[in-house]
Parts: sequence; C-alpha cells; structure tokens
Amino acid sequence: MAHTIEVTNILPGTHRSQFHVYLLSDGASGELTDEVLIDPVADLGLSSDARPVIEMITYNFSSFDGRVEFDSGLVDDYMIWALPQGSGNHIDFNMWGGLKDKSGLDGTGKIQLSTTGFGVAGAEGSMLIMVRNS
Repeated sequence: MAHTIEVTNILPGTHRSQFHVYLLSDGASGELTDEVLIDPVADLGLSSDARPVIEMITYNFSSFDGRVEFDSGLVDDYMIWALPQGSGNHIDFNMWGGLKDKSGLDGTGKIQLSTTGFGVAGAEGSMLIMVRNS
C-alpha cells in the first residue's frame, strides 16, 4: 500500500491558481521526501524557465510536520517555509510580494513537501496553496 497524495487545482487561472492537497499516511511507506505538489510546467502550463510565486498556504496537519521547498535540481532544495503540525494555520505572503523561487539556474520551480512524523499510520493533512505565475 502507498500513501494517499491527492493534488487538485480547484481554482485554475491564467495568472493565479489554487491547489488543494490531501495527504494520508499508510503507516508503512515512511516520510515524504521532496514530494512534488505543484509542477509549474505540467500544472500551470508555464515555460520551463518560468517560476511560480507562492502567495498563501493554509494547512492542517495531524501528527506530522512539513517543510515546503522549491526544487533546486542538483543542489540542496531551497527551503521556503516550515509547517509545524496543528490546525487552522494560515500564512499569507502577499504583504511581501509572495515567496519567489530563488533556487538558482538549475532549479525547476517545482513546489515540494518533505515531512517529519508522516510515517505513522493515520497521519493526515490538508493544504490549500495559492500560486501566482511570475
């Protein structure tokens, strides 16, 4: 059995999109490491050199912590925000212009999630992620 990871673009748009992410641990597959949540080419229709900007994240995590990062290709990923377990967490990055991908020339713009504590059976979470095309 594998973890359940469902990502749905619930508000697709030409400039801005909102994604719903549902996560459920199977209790056997371990942690999520660099799990791609949003691919700017496949999910947003952007060119391979375009980078999304994260405007907002709302999340509820039961029994685990998360770390959102931009994929940096061959080097360490560019960590953008730690998401501790809990409910009703809302982070709005708009007052700073959003969180931009600064992963460098070999970055892909993919938004990824890594976890701590997700390997436990019954761990689950939901996220809403609002992204803007850069």
